[in-house]
Amino acid sequence: MREPRIYLEHDLQCEQTLALPMDAVRHISLVLRMRQGHRLWLFNGLGGSYLAEILSISKRQVEVNVLEFSDINPESSLQITLMQAVSRSQHMDYTLQKAVELGVTRIIPVISEFGNVRIEQAKIDKKSSHWRKIIINGCEQSGRTKVPELLAPIPFAQGMQDDTHTMKLLLHPGAQQRLSNLQVDDASLCLLSGPEGGFSQSEIDLAIDSDYIPVELGPRVLRTETAAVAAISACQTLWGDMG
Repeated sequence: MREPRIYLEHDLQCEQTLALPMDAVRHISLVLRMRQGHRLWLFNGLGGSYLAEILSISKRQVEVNVLEFSDINPESSLQITLMQAVSRSQHMDYTLQKAVELGVTRIIPVISEFGNVRIEQAKIDKKSSHWRKIIINGCEQSGRTKVPELLAPIPFAQGMQDDTHTMKLLLHPGAQQRLSNLQVDDASLCLLSGPEGGFSQSEIDLAIDSDYIPVELGPRVLRTETAAVAAISACQTLWGDMG
């Protein structure tokens, strides 16, 4: 059977015995229906993975023995920050999951003018915790060994103050520039992707004033959850590890 991958916030080393947390127990015992002697991979986001074997398993407890370390790290050489306008729950979850599978290294949710989602201050931690679970699931699925950084949601204008990338791209239907006409010199970029209603003109102007280059992905207008995924795929093909 396929050897699943489980993320643990735990120091890992070979020849240690671990009792897995309850979320992992439920998944391994009830969903995957694994048995004693089956093997799985553990990772803690610091790079590399650990092969482990199940010593005992029940509905309430799974104990494993860590066997060996693999230093394979399928991380992209292209450092992509996704600055994503917060969209409806299912759309945002899809965008984050697929962005992680495609190799983004940093995610910044921004609150935009035409976005139809408003996050109350009291619920920011809960929302961020939910998104982090989506990101970890994406890492488990795709074989990644490092968990992308997730920032707390911030206002659009505050996001424009983030200046850690030499190339910053605004996904904007009707822009004159195409991705294929650009060149990434330092293998680092930021993609700014809008919500269901798109960005307002004032946000577009602010982004351009903040050195974002408007780019289009083709002649068709893409939905919010499609645009980010398509742009990341294109960037990885042009400058990353999918070419």
